[in-house]
Amino acid sequence: MNWIKNISLYFFLAASFVAEAQDGAVGIGTTSPRVKLEVAGGMLIQESIEVIEINALQDDDTSTFLVQDAGNSVRTLDVSNPTGAALGYIQVYEIYNPNEDWILNFDTGVDSDNFVMNTISSYYDRELDIGTYASIPYTSAYIENGTWHIISDYPSANNVDAAELGTWVITTLIYSKDLSKQLGEVRIPLGGNTSGSAPSPIIN
Repeated sequence: MNWIKNISLYFFLAASFVAEAQDGAVGIGTTSPRVKLEVAGGMLIQESIEVIEINALQDDDTSTFLVQDAGNSVRTLDVSNPTGAALGYIQVYEIYNPNEDWILNFDTGVDSDNFVMNTISSYYDRELDIGTYASIPYTSAYIENGTWHIISDYPSANNVDAAELGTWVITTLIYSKDLSKQLGEVRIPLGGNTSGSAPSPIIN
């Protein structure tokens, strides 16, 4: 009979997609759910989902992030994977044999439309002749022709031995523009004074 076939088909499909364990756990696409509800596959939520409780990470736990991709799918971002995607990247550049201590324009090739780059530390490994003037290193990242560039120098200083070959070690932090708000430039004329204030705070 058709109704017997329909019932048999229903139970076959239910057994294929839903399994209930003795402890009350339900699995969709799996016969051995590890939690109260486990979905082994994609899931479409039309309205919203509310997370009631989130367990705190322990010291030995591996942390991950949930991100939404361009196709509106939620994916995990495993920052413990050294070759996978991450929220940010730390890149160290060892730039050998510049013009004494001067790097005018080093092109990192990092796309400035999609990423932000900050220089967070710099070090030059040769002894410098600073004369009577104190000098601190100047290192900065800037945009030129769609990529991030680096400039680095000890102003008013040169190698003690001009023939020595030095190395700059520059550490940068690179992160996606999707993870930050780009507020643009704020131009404030000081009118020749040494102090001033922003017309309004960017964050309240």
